[in-house]
Amino acid sequence: MKFSNEELEHCSTVGQFFSLIEARLPTAEVDQRCATAMCFYRLRRALRARVAVPLHPKLPIGELGTLSVRKVHHIIEQECGLRPPARGISLLGCLALALLFALPFGLLASEYPWWSAAGSAFAAITLYSISPVRWPDDIETFGDLVRLVSSRSIGILSNQGARLGKAEAWAAFKDIVGDHSFLPKGEIGHETLLFAPGKVAA
Repeated sequence: MKFSNEELEHCSTVGQFFSLIEARLPTAEVDQRCATAMCFYRLRRALRARVAVPLHPKLPIGELGTLSVRKVHHIIEQECGLRPPARGISLLGCLALALLFALPFGLLASEYPWWSAAGSAFAAITLYSISPVRWPDDIETFGDLVRLVSSRSIGILSNQGARLGKAEAWAAFKDIVGDHSFLPKGEIGHETLLFAPGKVAA
């Protein structure tokens, strides 16, 4: 969706912005399927041959066994054609990011040759690429994973016959806002300001 500057000028809260989206939602048909159910069966079909336990909504996410977060993300994207949740950065990944910026500049400031700085940057990038990633804090069960994938993939699923009503759109919108905010998703509501109060007043 694209919005004009005139439309956005009147948006100061999350709820006001969502109202613009809600006005453009297609009319839901009675026989459309539940997006979360579609997502659950698709993920279960793709994962059940790779895990040793039955997949159900209350299954703790840690019981997916030897499947790494990276591997599950790959399965969700490549085999299911859906959007996985954002990946959390591990402590090793944070260290690699810090080294990526600090080490090359430190070496250049200490008058080391440029190729040593380039080599250190490459080493930090390599370390980051192999560092483990973790699930977001709000994913504790397989059901949480399904709900988040369904929400992030609502556009894809609606094109495949899923229902896209107000509730589904609001859940997806909250997930998107939460990805770009320091607020926990549970604290994002219709009255949440899109900008800091000073910026809204300006």
